[in-house]
Amino acid sequence: MVFIYKMANVYSALIKVFGYERGARSFIDRLDLKFPEGARILDLCCGPGVVGLKLLERIPNSTLLATDLEKNFLKATLANARERGIDESRITVGVADVTYPDVVTLTDGTKLVLPSQSFDIVSIGASMGYSKDQIASFKTMLRLLKPGGHLINLEMSTNIVGRLIGKWYSCRPLPTDVMKRTFEAEGYTLRTIPFKLRDFPTNTTRIGLVAQSRAAQAEILAGAAPEYAGGEEVTIGEA
Repeated sequence: MVFIYKMANVYSALIKVFGYERGARSFIDRLDLKFPEGARILDLCCGPGVVGLKLLERIPNSTLLATDLEKNFLKATLANARERGIDESRITVGVADVTYPDVVTLTDGTKLVLPSQSFDIVSIGASMGYSKDQIASFKTMLRLLKPGGHLINLEMSTNIVGRLIGKWYSCRPLPTDVMKRTFEAEGYTLRTIPFKLRDFPTNTTRIGLVAQSRAAQAEILAGAAPEYAGGEEVTIGEA
């Protein structure tokens, strides 16, 4: 089944027809998270851009770096942005392996090593299982977050349907308890946010995972805003 993922147009059409794109967008809409206006977003294993583009639509003046190992998906992301009326000047695309999420080759051949604390959001959708070292990849992703930033992972569910789909795609993520221990060791709390019936059929195969540093959470509880890098704070999703 991996060959379908390599066919960007076919994959993009299938997730639209079967409702997976709508379900993922519905989930992002519902997240009760705050970010600064002009947030910087890194969408890893972006596929056709479902998660990254939805975040761009929700956060005014935000910018997106979308990366994937398959170049065709970078083209698909830009095509979907045009379809949704999103200004392409807000989007940069590049090739990256999730094993090394901070190493990116832009379409013009420029090679980048992304600096620490450079993104307000790092997102990924059900692709961590492709990393050759998932724990190391997670640690790198957390390092890329600015203080107060969030990691959003729309991961494969551990239910029977999710495990079956993951097997078809040769994508086997870490057990959730291992992820939580990894994040806690790095000073982050990992929350599990289930998909709802309204997100069908995405709710049958995915689970939402959101991480934020414990220091930022303590500031929020104390009534102090996280130390964002400037700009007005914007809420995405419902309370």
